Amino acid sequence: MLVIRPKGVRFGGTEWVGVSRVAIDSLSVEMAEEWDDEGPNLMYADSTRRKTSVRVYQEIDGDDLASPDSGAEASLRIEVDRGNDADSRVILMSAVVQSVSYSFSGSRSTREIRLVAVSDRGDDEPVSVIGGG
Repeated sequence: MLVIRPKGVRFGGTEWVGVSRVAIDSLSVEMAEEWDDEGPNLMYADSTRRKTSVRVYQEIDGDDLASPDSGAEASLRIEVDRGNDADSRVILMSAVVQSVSYSFSGSRSTREIRLVAVSDRGDDEPVSVIGGG
């Protein structure tokens, strides 16, 4: 998933202002693969272990002395506004901060927050999308 200019992003009790985009990636970290003796092509594949990673890009206008701590876990809420209530959506997940880094281009500063989504149960999807009719 990719969200450009979300209406709002909140991590726990903190509103993250200036978020320009959010990328949510689903990754297979372990695959089961099988071939048979009749040829070189893969016959079966399944993702046996998955991870959902999140990147939040935030434009920073001044000093930033209150970035989230690595290892912090909280609810991540991303509000997506498409111009009317019927198309608005909310993306929810429980997430853990992996890293916080900064980049600079001229006078612009961007903070990148990397998180990983976690699930209460291993067979439940960690990300929920609510709304949108």
